[in-house]
Amino acid sequence: MYGQFSVIFALMLTGYFLRKVNVTSDEMNRGLNKFIVNFSFPCFIFHKVAELEVDSGFFREFLLAFVLSSALFLAFGLYASAYTKLRHFPKEEACSAEPMMVFPNNAFMGFPIAYIFFGDTGLLFMLANNIAMNLTLFSWGAYALRRGDGKKLSLRSLARTLLNPNILALAAGLLFYAFEIPLPGAAGTYLSYIGGVCTPMAMIFIGSTLVGTNILEVVKDRLVLEPAINKTIVLPVLAFFALAFAPLPLMMKRIVVFGNCFPSAAVASVLVETEGKNSALACKILVVSTAVSVASIPAFAKLINLLVL
Repeated sequence: MYGQFSVIFALMLTGYFLRKVNVTSDEMNRGLNKFIVNFSFPCFIFHKVAELEVDSGFFREFLLAFVLSSALFLAFGLYASAYTKLRHFPKEEACSAEPMMVFPNNAFMGFPIAYIFFGDTGLLFMLANNIAMNLTLFSWGAYALRRGDGKKLSLRSLARTLLNPNILALAAGLLFYAFEIPLPGAAGTYLSYIGGVCTPMAMIFIGSTLVGTNILEVVKDRLVLEPAINKTIVLPVLAFFALAFAPLPLMMKRIVVFGNCFPSAAVASVLVETEGKNSALACKILVVSTAVSVASIPAFAKLINLLVL
């Protein structure tokens, strides 16, 4: 598990170094951002969903895990909005901090760690949690970022939010799964290659945005530290008690809770940049939450395994 953390920090350091020595540039970062959000991540989502291999009984549990995860992400979105208001976050910083507080890195970190602790079944439930994260991030999360501009909800703005490449990729993947449409071998390989680079490239992008940042000042900044603590400690605890006594399959509840234990999602910071918000703050929250999670994830993994929910 700790190997995953070292890889994450190594990728961010790579991005930092490449920007520091001017191998990359701000213009290149903007292009990388668009590639990740509009192409690489949709390929990743479509490929994972289209090639699901589960029977109808387990798929019902898979869908229930998806619904539970979506409900938690939406509830945590309301919590994050209330928290930033109560703590008097400036409007621009609140808009950028909220998605970083809510959405976890449950793919690049979540998939291998879920497999280590919970096996194949845990990995599949983590995929349901990841799909729910992407759906809420690119629908509610994107709208919440635009809402910060003072825009009112309209059918046009809602359609613009929902009809983005990531949501369309999710819908297409579900159709391929439902009708058992096989992907040609070459197409599957292509999607695997393109989708597989989204998280590493997002981490490199994040590292490059940290050039000129004083890490000691970052840790002391409450606008960074408080969202990071909420993401890695407070929200997992809330998820645990929300599902502790629910009459649901044990493994499902464990993974839905565990899916909220990971640090901020790299793709969330990329979306903040895409929407023209404070991406520097988002990247700082990601770095600090990842550092905190080195200790918090093993602790929550043991707690979830020891207790019978």
